[in-house]
Amino acid sequence: MRGEARAVSTQPLLLHPSIRKARVLLSLAVLLVANLLPLLGVALWGWKLFDLIVIYWLETLVIGGLSIMQMALTTGWFALFVVPFFIVHFGGFMTGHFVFLNMMFGNRSGGSLSAIPARLHDMIVAEGLWVALIGLAVSHGLGFLFGFLLPWLRRRWQGRPLREETDAGSAGNVMFGPYRRVMIMHVSILFGAFLVTVFGNNFAFLALLVALKTVSDLYMLRRQWKGEGSAMLA
Repeated sequence: MRGEARAVSTQPLLLHPSIRKARVLLSLAVLLVANLLPLLGVALWGWKLFDLIVIYWLETLVIGGLSIMQMALTTGWFALFVVPFFIVHFGGFMTGHFVFLNMMFGNRSGGSLSAIPARLHDMIVAEGLWVALIGLAVSHGLGFLFGFLLPWLRRRWQGRPLREETDAGSAGNVMFGPYRRVMIMHVSILFGAFLVTVFGNNFAFLALLVALKTVSDLYMLRRQWKGEGSAMLA
């Protein structure tokens, strides 16, 4: 009986196509709604260019936090080194990135690094940026759930480790993956931001910025779906 139970537990738990399609549609719908919230802020609450940039910068922190969870679950004992290193390195990267964005688009000449958290808090509260931030966090949370956590739990139930847990190279991809995602996202954001800077904070160009960022998110979501499909067949 134990042998039979083990044989059953190691069978792939492939989702019914209708369930997988529902998950894809849900992820797509949440992503589009979340990315429309900044545009709603522009139309209803008068958000400007730097408000959008701060929202997307904070979104990057959410991506980093979810990546830390993925590293902790997939790299085993190596997480004792990888996670602290990533926190320090990614934290430094994000700090430098904010200083650059602040100098380019925030009409500030720099300022103390210790003042960054207080300024972000004031902007989030005063401008109501938390509305868009929550929406984007929910979108990434669903992506993490469907794209990583559920497959990880399924493999654990089957007694089959994910590739990241057995391949050092794949573990490195988990660590440096957020940087690639951030670069793709922020190249589109910076391009749109420069257009807004040149032509002014009018609705059309702010909408173009939101559209460019949404396209980059759709591209990353498509890559995630392809990767999830490969993992399910592995």
